[in-house]
Amino acid sequence: MKILIFIDWFLPGYKAGGPIQSIANFVSHFGHEFEISIVTSNKDLGEVLPYANIKPNVWLQKENYRIKYLDTKTINTTTYKKLLNEEAYDSVYFNSLFSVYFSLLPLWFAVRYKKRVVLAPRGMLGAGALKLSKRKKQVVIWLLKLTGIPKKIAWQGTAVSEIDEINKCFGEDVHTHLAPNLSAKMAVTCIQKEKQENNLKLFFLSRISVKKNLIGALNFLKEVNKQYQITFTIIGPVGEESYWEECELLIKKRPNNITIHVVGAIPNLELPKLLSEQHVLLLPTFHENFGHVILEAFQQGCPVILSDQTPWKLLKEQQIGYDIPLGNSKNFTTAIEVFAKMKEDEYQEWSLNAFDFAKKFCNSKEIIEANRTLFNK
Repeated sequence: MKILIFIDWFLPGYKAGGPIQSIANFVSHFGHEFEISIVTSNKDLGEVLPYANIKPNVWLQKENYRIKYLDTKTINTTTYKKLLNEEAYDSVYFNSLFSVYFSLLPLWFAVRYKKRVVLAPRGMLGAGALKLSKRKKQVVIWLLKLTGIPKKIAWQGTAVSEIDEINKCFGEDVHTHLAPNLSAKMAVTCIQKEKQENNLKLFFLSRISVKKNLIGALNFLKEVNKQYQITFTIIGPVGEESYWEECELLIKKRPNNITIHVVGAIPNLELPKLLSEQHVLLLPTFHENFGHVILEAFQQGCPVILSDQTPWKLLKEQQIGYDIPLGNSKNFTTAIEVFAKMKEDEYQEWSLNAFDFAKKFCNSKEIIEANRTLFNK
């Protein structure tokens, strides 16, 4: 089975977050079963300079896949035509819907050459996501419908909610397949963490952009009762400079009981060590189709406080966190306080629950088979 994958950014890049991890995990699971070729850009998200010591525009062989990093001059229709015709790929896999150079243009040629196409919109069809750059996205969706492409390809939904989003945009008669994202391999045991009563190490992990709602998180923290000491660690690259400037103003005005550390972007390999010292993830996102950072928190024994705009539901009932409607700001603050006042033994129960939940999810044979079937069909 030969699979050609298009993705805007890939390893050693890390600033684009979830999509990179989705494909890295896919390669980890299927790299020895499928022949995987990846086409990507030779820069990380937001960077001007290319990766150091990586030769562009040639196939580079890795342990269980090969990859070609395209430079700016090579990202063109001639390159796409050559890539799609140089080998008899069984499937072409796209990991974005609105990327001009790593989805829309190569998608056009892949369909034209009658290639089997699998497209994962990666949460881009959610109501919250569609509100951002709304006009551009409306035009793209209209053009796709006009060409009939949506009915000629297979759509990957990583949750039932994403299947519904695809159907809402392109109709009930498009070919959708439910295949949740694959996860990284986990540690065998959960790390026990120190936790003092009335103290909490809270963290935000994601790109800093309107969609991820760091401003919401900072506003919830402002209302936390002064008896609780909160250390809030912000992890992730700045995706929107003007938005980050608004966040900085709120950070400067934080109450005395809130300490804030800004870590910035870090490679995924460094996350486990950092999260092993944290207690709870706070992510009041406007939309996630999956949310790799949520699963990564669970994997490190961190319960979560989320908006209800993710596939992760009924968290309180499982004692692994909270999923709260965005309109209920008081409930976010209350959830933070609940974790803050926990003694170590109670927190450890929630931490172990989160770890066990992740372990069960990551070892799911059904999820692995659903991803395999996506390409075997």
